[in-house]
Amino acid sequence: TGPDCMSIIGLARESAATFNREFKIPEIKPTGNNEDVNDYAKVEIADPSICPRYTARAVKNVKIGPSPQWIQRRLTACGLRSINNIVDITNYVMLEMGQPMHAFDINSIEGKHITVRRAKNGEKITTLDEQERNLDENDLVISDDKKAVAIAGVMGGLNSEITEKTNTVVFESAVFNGGNIRKTAKKVGLRTESSSRFEKGLSSENALRAINRAV
Repeated sequence: TGPDCMSIIGLARESAATFNREFKIPEIKPTGNNEDVNDYAKVEIADPSICPRYTARAVKNVKIGPSPQWIQRRLTACGLRSINNIVDITNYVMLEMGQPMHAFDINSIEGKHITVRRAKNGEKITTLDEQERNLDENDLVISDDKKAVAIAGVMGGLNSEITEKTNTVVFESAVFNGGNIRKTAKKVGLRTESSSRFEKGLSSENALRAINRAV
């Protein structure tokens, strides 16, 4: 199956086309204020051939806690475990719109500088499942000024996870080369909800819609 069949909206679109019915999606109104996002985080794509689009939005004054019961119920019905309100939002939008997302604690990002780059040969990262992964230059990582904070398209790093102390969050919504993500996921032994979608090829237009939906 393609990525269109791995989301609620994707299935709705396919059904509408098949049965010649009206297709409706949730109205998304981007929110924000007059502050400059560059004061919170700056983004650089070092290798556009593997990452053609990377969007990020910062959200401040966040209080981490449980999600509302209706979100928890919907995630559970789809086979996902509720973790906290921020992580649950990224998973909810992924299931709804087909766009995998990630959220960082901005205070764990050195220099407030996010770079999408190839890993260095022999570079290591401990992922959210507390396992150390060995990387090489064929793998794509999300990095700050000093360290990798995620294996792009596969899993985030333990060093930047959302915790109960998090108060400023950066959401990311990106598009990565499908073949590259598939190879990395297989090599490190992690086929995740995110990698299974990225490896099929995603729309760069949907990345922005999804991050606005999350915010």
